[in-house]
Amino acid sequence: MRKILSLTLAMALVLTLFVGFGAFAEEMTEVGTPRNETLIMETQTPTDLPGNFNSYFRGVQNGFGIHQLITAHLWEMDTAAGDQFGEIADGMPTPNEDFTQFTMKVRQGMKWSDGEDITADDVVFTFEKILDEKCTAGCHAYCSSIIASVEKVDDYTVQFNMTSPFPRLTQAFGVTIWGCDYYLLPEHVLKDVEDIGSYQWENPVTAGPYTVKDYDPNGKWILYELREDWFQSAMGVAGADHYGFTGEEAPAKYVWCRVLGDDTTRQMAMINNEVDILCEVTPEILDVMTASNPNIACWYSEFPYATSDDPCSKGLCFSMGQGEPYSNKFFRWGIALSLDFDEVSLSIFDGAGRASPFPLYTAISAGEAVYGKALRDYVVNDFKLEFSDGSVLTAEDVWDGEYAFRMADMFGIEGDEDYLYDMFGLGWWKHNPEAAEKCFAEAGLEKGDDGLWYFNGEKLVLELSYLADTEAQAGRGVQAAYDQLMKAGFECQLISKSSSTWDVDASMGNFYIAGYWPNNYITKDIYNKISGWDADLIKPVGEITNGQGTRWNNAEATEIIHTLAATDPESEESYELGLKFYELAIDEMVDITFHSGVKYVPANSTIWEGYPTADNPYNGPWWWWSCFKYIIPYITLVG
Repeated sequence: MRKILSLTLAMALVLTLFVGFGAFAEEMTEVGTPRNETLIMETQTPTDLPGNFNSYFRGVQNGFGIHQLITAHLWEMDTAAGDQFGEIADGMPTPNEDFTQFTMKVRQGMKWSDGEDITADDVVFTFEKILDEKCTAGCHAYCSSIIASVEKVDDYTVQFNMTSPFPRLTQAFGVTIWGCDYYLLPEHVLKDVEDIGSYQWENPVTAGPYTVKDYDPNGKWILYELREDWFQSAMGVAGADHYGFTGEEAPAKYVWCRVLGDDTTRQMAMINNEVDILCEVTPEILDVMTASNPNIACWYSEFPYATSDDPCSKGLCFSMGQGEPYSNKFFRWGIALSLDFDEVSLSIFDGAGRASPFPLYTAISAGEAVYGKALRDYVVNDFKLEFSDGSVLTAEDVWDGEYAFRMADMFGIEGDEDYLYDMFGLGWWKHNPEAAEKCFAEAGLEKGDDGLWYFNGEKLVLELSYLADTEAQAGRGVQAAYDQLMKAGFECQLISKSSSTWDVDASMGNFYIAGYWPNNYITKDIYNKISGWDADLIKPVGEITNGQGTRWNNAEATEIIHTLAATDPESEESYELGLKFYELAIDEMVDITFHSGVKYVPANSTIWEGYPTADNPYNGPWWWWSCFKYIIPYITLVG
């Protein structure tokens, strides 16, 4: 039910309706830039490293406008077409017959922000710094395991020499979703830096269309300024080729990325036209904002308002490196069957969102026909969870295929089966407390006289953690699970963590059950999204791992990853191996995911317009992805 507007909100509505755009012509922002030249964009989390713009330094938040505006990758992603294209690279690389060498052309005409040409020397220099044994960057180990060396052929040609046959160079070392770990570095500026992973770079020379003009020493904002030669940046040259940019486009002169504060502050800033783009809001906040300012909208103009195609499922991850019972698949299955998903879904975003039940997979609409329906059929027809006493659980015990229809009835939504499946998903795991208790017993847990669960004679206290003050979907999911697991007989502790520890704890395995989002999927070939689950990358808890922080140690899954690495990504064999990997993940309930990424990402068209929407889907509403640099030229000043 829509909340009654407060007097303050009502006044804001009046101001929005009766103060025209001309009122902003003379207005200045708090950072001293003209409002009608400044696109104001929210970033969700303050940076703990203000003034450091080195993307290879651990802890630098690249989503704070860094990878959207000032850096460049070898290959970028067209999210509307679902295709990669060359950014620094001039098209796709040419492999030799066995995929042990690739020849890559560098786009000509690109310049660094100091006017120097971007050439093959910069590509070679970047990878030499990453491959250097002294490098402390997080991508060093993986890169070293795949690439033996990178050589200059001529000023605009490089050759990648692989350690073994590897057909997925562009997927592993280019953008496929949010961004990637590999950013071009200027050789002429950083040639004397010994370890690129520890270098604090305050005044970056940029390959992207913007430069850093100013930043908050407390980490709350960064102000970017458009390069006068932005059309000669990597984005400008690549955009001319891929998107047809002409150089006549007029991107905002300034982009001010800022942390706004709590939810009340955020919604009032949006209503009062003090910000143009928000990263993510709850449906309750959206309801108030759209009622107060008619220029605020999300992807859809009506239910479900949000897009459900963010390719990162949110749910519960287990730190299996902590040992039993977290490393026991029966424990994880017991947790899944203890949850009433209807209640969980309503607790997160009032039931909006597409269910994404399968571990390590995200139920984006394009992927459901490729993998989702096949995995549902596997569960329905072939899945068995076998116990030591010879008994089994099958689909009848664990699968709930009626979820979409119950939700449709609840909300009075009509449509055929495919429509409802697309809106609410193919199903989820059944709430089956009896089967859950059987799983817990198999994992070595015992129910005490006090009705609580014990392990090895001691009360098992479940620590559930989430990232504070951001990622509402993930945080609400953890809190909903906390309530459900308390009902299931567990003593639980709910812990929020700051951004300064969240990612580091994930890598080190310093958690027990947490609301991370390890699942991401956007292409049929899944190798580059599962390669981190290679058990050979696992390190003990407390050490930073170069793979997945949950430390799932499965020999068969690792063998699939190794086989996929040398398999043609376009082949049927590649798809079958991917399907088998997902089936293993289901058998072991590697993680428990709730929905695909449900994103209420509103934009304000009072001052700027041209944002991507369902009616104009030239890109997705991914302001925090690196592809945002290719959205900027479409966002124009109203009038």
